[in-house]
Amino acid sequence: MHERTQRAFARLVFVVCCALPTSLVLMTILVTWTPWYHHKCLREITASIAKDTGLHVTIEDFDRPSPTRLDLQNVRLFDPETNREVAKVYQVSWTTVNEGVSIVLQQPELQSSELENTWRLVHDRFLCQSICVSTPVRFAANDLTIHSSAGPMTLRDVDAWIEPGDPSVVGSSTRATIECLPSGQSHERGFRIEVVRDRSGVAPVTMWTLETGDTALPCSALAQYSDAIAMLGNDATFSGMMRWCIEPDGWWVDLSTSRFEQVDLARLFQRLPHQLTGKASLLFRRGMIRPGKTVDVIAELRAKDGMVGTSLLASMQRDLGMTIQTEITNARPVAYDHLAMQFQIFGAKMTLDGICRTEHGFEGLPAGVVFIADGYSMVQARELEMPAIALAKAVAPSHSVLVPISEQTTPLMQWLLPPSRALPNDPSHSPPPSPRIQTTQAFSGGPTISEP
Repeated sequence: MHERTQRAFARLVFVVCCALPTSLVLMTILVTWTPWYHHKCLREITASIAKDTGLHVTIEDFDRPSPTRLDLQNVRLFDPETNREVAKVYQVSWTTVNEGVSIVLQQPELQSSELENTWRLVHDRFLCQSICVSTPVRFAANDLTIHSSAGPMTLRDVDAWIEPGDPSVVGSSTRATIECLPSGQSHERGFRIEVVRDRSGVAPVTMWTLETGDTALPCSALAQYSDAIAMLGNDATFSGMMRWCIEPDGWWVDLSTSRFEQVDLARLFQRLPHQLTGKASLLFRRGMIRPGKTVDVIAELRAKDGMVGTSLLASMQRDLGMTIQTEITNARPVAYDHLAMQFQIFGAKMTLDGICRTEHGFEGLPAGVVFIADGYSMVQARELEMPAIALAKAVAPSHSVLVPISEQTTPLMQWLLPPSRALPNDPSHSPPPSPRIQTTQAFSGGPTISEP
């Protein structure tokens, strides 16, 4: 080959193999450094997260330190319908590893009033459909703050992961687990929440398991999520283990070995026509509740230093068969020192038994004492057996009516319930209204006027 041809070929090889790739790389770098390209990538990331979560998403900025890591700054999630903030995170580090995805959250915050949207996101999209999660995902957060009307609650050492089922195996289950510890508590082991979407049966079911161990979980964090939890009061705590299952035809909850402390009885009775105050503890020794089907509960209720209304005492005597051993001279509430009662509900039967003698210092009291006032028995109930519906009758307002309760009539109850207050009397039986012009009642004519 001629020397001139060799030089031309060498120049061509240099341009194709060196100059052109270098120019393309430099051009790519310059394009990726432009604000236009940065905002385009930010919009694509935002749209992808919004599609996966079903929420409206805003991201202030992002950075990609490596091909497998993505950092997002100031991420905020909003409900697309109400535009209320669901959660916000100061920084999100998204790292792709060989076994799945690792997500580190810096200073995440959740709104208790929007926990329903968070639950719907986790349950419907990640557990039921498994569209958004095809590989294991692990979450970690240093501090998780849940804001509620009772004030913020901070959880530390938050560790969560989602394990999707094998798509090649029929009936495989998807599992989500959360482990954390309330801030300010010195226990080494916190509480654990496990949610399993079981597809092994005829129809898929969702099983919750909450286990706290020795850690007391404040109920105020879920107060705005559930009205039943809000009725326990801002200081109420939960400890023990609880299982909750959502089935196609309903749900059931197992509260065995569960304990609620610092329950505000005044808050619990605020919607009832009777008065009962004090801080109570509720211990479930057995607690299987399946609404509309079965109830199997053995529990103890204990409270101290409260007030009980005379109307409630009268209902206890009239509807529950308890014995009132103190004289009620007026309609003012009566102070009590201790309240201790064990109740057992199995199906349609209920048993009540006072257990104040198990309190320290009151071992000499007779069996069956429910209320203690000034060291003496005030109310007594010793192994009373009655229909379970008697409990509803005892706390019902005076204008309520007696109706037959059965599994067949249960669907009608939500439509036929009496109002919270008594309706006015029938107009046909009410006295006639007084005339608006009162001076016409005794008018008999004016004085005689004579002409001059």
